[in-house]
Amino acid sequence: MSAAGAAMWGLFAALALECLDLLGALRRAGRPPWRGAGEPGVVPYAISAAVRCLTGAGLAAAAAGAGEVTTAGGAAAVGLAAPLLLTHLVRLARPVVGAGVSAGTPAAAPTGSPGSTLLASARPSRLRVKLPAARKKTGDDHRAD
Repeated sequence: MSAAGAAMWGLFAALALECLDLLGALRRAGRPPWRGAGEPGVVPYAISAAVRCLTGAGLAAAAAGAGEVTTAGGAAAVGLAAPLLLTHLVRLARPVVGAGVSAGTPAAAPTGSPGSTLLASARPSRLRVKLPAARKKTGDDHRAD
């Protein structure tokens, strides 16, 4: 499969994912996601969707160019996975406010090197994860505890 053909399949799969994501947001809120209070407008939403779709196309083309993808289904799978992977990486990269030392804060000087300072890592010292609330048990619950 050529890189251009794989890019088109990757773009198709990523675009289908974006459409399903938009449809889900419309069903949940009853309005477009950019019309909510405190949400970015339609232009940032469209730019982020375009970046995710182009990422799917680019990674599918790169995989086909490297010989890793030889079929349309494989290119579509790469194109589908790329926006999801990008979204999750961006969520992981967001700093958690108050969770650790921020970048640019001087750390204590290491022993043996008086007067020198190091910049602290931008990675939070601990990860805060919000888990979904536990499911309430009902009388219809027949699972053994």
